[in-house]
This record gives sequence, structure tokens and C-alpha cells, in this order.
Amino acid sequence: MKRCLATMTALALLVLIAAGCGEPVSPTAGPRPTSDEVNFRLLVSDLEVPTIERFASLNVTITSIGVHKVGEAEGWTEEVLEPAQIVDLRPLTGTNATAVWDGYLTPGQYNKVFIHVSVAEGALLDTGEGETITVKLPSGKLQISKPFEVTESGVTNFVYDISVVEAGKSGQYILKPQIGESGPDQDFDEVPVPKARL
Repeated sequence: MKRCLATMTALALLVLIAAGCGEPVSPTAGPRPTSDEVNFRLLVSDLEVPTIERFASLNVTITSIGVHKVGEAEGWTEEVLEPAQIVDLRPLTGTNATAVWDGYLTPGQYNKVFIHVSVAEGALLDTGEGETITVKLPSGKLQISKPFEVTESGVTNFVYDISVVEAGKSGQYILKPQIGESGPDQDFDEVPVPKARL
């Protein structure tokens, strides 16, 4: 009888434990993890007006961006854009800028920013309708060396100025970064990503 009672007691305990396992305790709600917060935004602009005004459109396909942290041997952080951002530089003259990436970077001092571009195609105003030209890009990426800081609490808005220039009077055009017009200290008017058009 005692053995039977002990067995029944043990079974009752198992049932209670099993019932408790079916309802997991919800964790206490708290602040979002720091890694999910945004403390860095990269915006693209084209302040230089004279050459871009020759274009009806200039579509740049950005596949990834990268930043380099000072004082670290492997200080490069690369962010692949999925899907790639196709941005028309034509509406981004003056202080107009559009964000191509935002996210979290480890706080600290940085000194380089690059943008990988897979293709750049434009339509000149004085060419036939639908005719496009390929705008060249040295080494397939644009790189700026300029010190800036990313903090834990604020958001660093880094404006990356990309200009199109003609190589002499060859009729060939190339993209190049403008260091003096780039950085976190630039005034900008944010606009939506201009839709690609040719």
C-alpha cells in the first residue's frame, strides 16, 4: 500500500512538472539590444552641378559599403546591400542627399569609407532617346579617407559626395568622390532614393 501511494505521488509530481513545462515563462521586456540600434547612416549626394547637368539620368548601382576603424589590424567592416541600391544621381545635386545604408557600428574613431559600385550608366541630354553610356569607375569602388567618430548614443550622418567628371574632352566620363564635400559635418536635405530611369 505504501509503495502504491509513493508511486501515485511520484506520478502526480511528474504531471505537475510536465504541465509547467508547457507554459514557458515570458522574459521580462527590456530595452532593445544595442546591436539593433542605428548609430550610423551613409547618404549619397552629388554637389558638383556643371557636369551632372549634361545628364538626363545617371544610375549608380551600389552593392556594398565599408568603413575602417582606427587602431585595429582588421578594422574593416563591410555591409552588403541586399538588394543592391540603384540610385539616380541626377536629382541629388546641391544639398540633396539620400540614405543608402543605416545600422549599428562599434563606437569609436573611423578614418575611411568606401562604396562598391557594380555599374554606372547614364543618358546624356544631347544624345538620342534611349541611348546610354557607361560611366567608368576606377577599381570598381570609391574610397574616401576622412576621420569621423561613431558614438553609442547619437547618430552619425555621413554624406558621401559622388561627382561625375569628363576625362579631358574625350567624351568619356568617370565617377570620383569629393572629399571636401563629404563627411559627417555636411549640411543636407534628405530625399527618398531617386528611382532609376533612363
